[in-house]
Amino acid sequence: MEKIYLSQLDKLKNLADNIPNTKMMAQAKILTLIILNMRYEPISINQNLKTHPYILVNDLVKNSISFLSAMNEIKYIEDPSSEIRKKENLKMEQEHEELFQKLWVKFSIDEYKKRIERYIYRLQINGLNQGLLNGSKCIDFGCGHGNFAHALLKAGANYVYGIDFGKNNILYAINARDHLGIKPDQIDFKVETVYNVSKKDNSFDFAVQNGVFHHLENEDAAYKEVWRILKPNGLFWIYTNGYGSINNDLWEVSKYILKEIEYDFIISYIDSLNIETGKKYHLGDGLNAIYRYTSWDDLTQRLSKCGFENFKRLIGGFPTDYDHDVIAKDKYGKEKFGEGNIRILAQKKNKK
Repeated sequence: MEKIYLSQLDKLKNLADNIPNTKMMAQAKILTLIILNMRYEPISINQNLKTHPYILVNDLVKNSISFLSAMNEIKYIEDPSSEIRKKENLKMEQEHEELFQKLWVKFSIDEYKKRIERYIYRLQINGLNQGLLNGSKCIDFGCGHGNFAHALLKAGANYVYGIDFGKNNILYAINARDHLGIKPDQIDFKVETVYNVSKKDNSFDFAVQNGVFHHLENEDAAYKEVWRILKPNGLFWIYTNGYGSINNDLWEVSKYILKEIEYDFIISYIDSLNIETGKKYHLGDGLNAIYRYTSWDDLTQRLSKCGFENFKRLIGGFPTDYDHDVIAKDKYGKEKFGEGNIRILAQKKNKK
């Protein structure tokens, strides 16, 4: 069944390769992939499937092929010479600096507050709000627009330092902080690289890397920088994506099909849809961002070499988080989730 499903994905890729990226057909590709990925989501979180997910997804991909083929048949409406501008090939840091500055700044202040609540909940269900963070000094590596920093403060932290390489992200974070009445001596945001933080060794009690380092050229260098600035026995929240899931397969095929289409075009089309901002962010990320997938064993081994130990598995707590405990209970967990979303609490070794 898996071979048949993967064969269908190849057919979709081959079809898309032979369709020019005129404005209309580029939009058709984006819409096809949005529908494909969104129709898979309820399949992924359904723990009582009667049919194997490969069969269900195979049918979804067939529908995508039929839709895109039908759209291609009316290409005479548009001049094939009107192809949109191709995307430049950039390094991972460059690609994501541009992309995430377009995504993080779209949230309203009310939506921002709701995102803070999600992270407060995640800290709570993992027991990190029960005195562990009280009076702590925290740092968020790749803070985006800064919502995790507020969750840490509400969970008892005394001070949070958020860094991000996106100037627009940091500007948004500062404005949101000021709007919420939080002082800079409680939460401070700066434009910095995760490879070279302007803080002394052994400066922080708690560090966060929440879905950031899997977008980097050199993850291990960033992990070593976290080790440098954490105090002895300091704690480190890590979130990254595991390999081997249908979900990843669909997003990777989507990125392949859209590989020559600029972020601006894709995000502008997503923005034109009447959907909530969080879903727009999810689609903008999934259709564009480059991921480096891993496993629990591989990541903990690399973290150990970078100076961490005492690994504890955490959970995200929401249906779409693909937690390890959910995978274990699901008959088709391995097919749907692979290694799942990997969340770890690690501790700094006193010596590497």
